[in-house]
Amino acid sequence: MKTLRQDRAGIAATEFALIAPVVTVLLFGFIEFAWVQSARSALESATMKGARLIAASDCPSKRETILVQTIERGMQHVKSSDDQPPKIQAVSYGSAFGDVGEPEPFVDAGATKNGKYDVGETYTDVNGNGKWDPDMGSSGSVGGAGQVVSYTATFKVKSLVPWIASRFSQDGTTDYPIKATTVIRNEPLFRTTGC
Repeated sequence: MKTLRQDRAGIAATEFALIAPVVTVLLFGFIEFAWVQSARSALESATMKGARLIAASDCPSKRETILVQTIERGMQHVKSSDDQPPKIQAVSYGSAFGDVGEPEPFVDAGATKNGKYDVGETYTDVNGNGKWDPDMGSSGSVGGAGQVVSYTATFKVKSLVPWIASRFSQDGTTDYPIKATTVIRNEPLFRTTGC
């Protein structure tokens, strides 16, 4: 045993065999993480830039095209896992930033008074769609002058190292869904017709 303990031949190869898999996973995991964060940063930047261009645009008929082109240009270096461009959703609110993501106001009546909307309770139909909504915004609208608008872009980033993605994702997929949201107020001279 004493001779065996003192024999150091091949110890470097053994140590390397034990450490290499861990180092490899950490290295490729870091590369994958940096890639996804870079893609998320690009999507956030492109969404903010597109929203600012729309808020100051004086040609209503080209607003959607401007937004889509700006975001696609900002994401052109990022490969999509489903070969689809970013999906964009606009939701307009009134003139208050505090309304963003808030439910339509309702009167919590009845025996329960549970702080949640229950069918039959009185509510204010802010977005005019004839039903109570958990978000009072008008979906698909860029709003009018001075209105607050939320823009959300979603995108599926293709993994650079699929074996890392498949092992660490909950559903075994090799893509990363990312999302960027920005909220902006339209300019006071925001035009709704003409170019």
